[in-house]
Amino acid sequence: MRSASWKRRVWGIGLALVAMTACAAPAEDEAVPEAAETTEDAVGILQSAPLAHGEMRRIATPPGMPKPYEQPDSTGLFEERGKCGPTAVANTLLLYWVGVTPAQADQGGAHHWLIGTMGRQIASYLRNEHSELGCSLQHPADGAAFLRNQLSTGHPVMVWFNTENLNSHWVTAVGTRGTGDAEVVIVMSWGSYYSIPLKKLVAAWSNVYGIHNPAVVCADKTTLMQR
Repeated sequence: MRSASWKRRVWGIGLALVAMTACAAPAEDEAVPEAAETTEDAVGILQSAPLAHGEMRRIATPPGMPKPYEQPDSTGLFEERGKCGPTAVANTLLLYWVGVTPAQADQGGAHHWLIGTMGRQIASYLRNEHSELGCSLQHPADGAAFLRNQLSTGHPVMVWFNTENLNSHWVTAVGTRGTGDAEVVIVMSWGSYYSIPLKKLVAAWSNVYGIHNPAVVCADKTTLMQR
């Protein structure tokens, strides 16, 4: 017979899934519903430490890099269908000189599921529509080393990580700057470029709704990141 604590845990996970939305917003989100605030034991299973809004800092467009796509507004009865996944896909393709808008990627199959756009959906879309790039879903054991290696060799990385209030967010990582505690990752999001502390991004990326380090990366290199 299941214990009462186990039942509360499962119930908490259910409430958390109902409360979460697909993508973080660049501004402060509204308060989480009261039901979700009572599920601290469930949060540890679903998500590693989230990245706070203030940790994503807008920066100037790096020399020679294209302007990222603006992220379309969320849809759905409760605006639960965010568009950060399709936007990350469009931004990644932009780096390979492929013109696909976030709306086109969304309609083409890189779209929302219960807990957001899944990495397997993005990988499947890219395999079907842009097989020449050799894109695949990865779950690296060492997130920091994986990012450094891929980005330094011309491979943009689509990263899915936790944000505040049980939200999550997809970005396209394009480079790193600095070393040690000052090392940051440069990402495309919300029509601009942002820097994120590497250690905090890796922590927020390590467990996204029970999925370990979800990332999509292509075998092909982009000349834009090899300047």
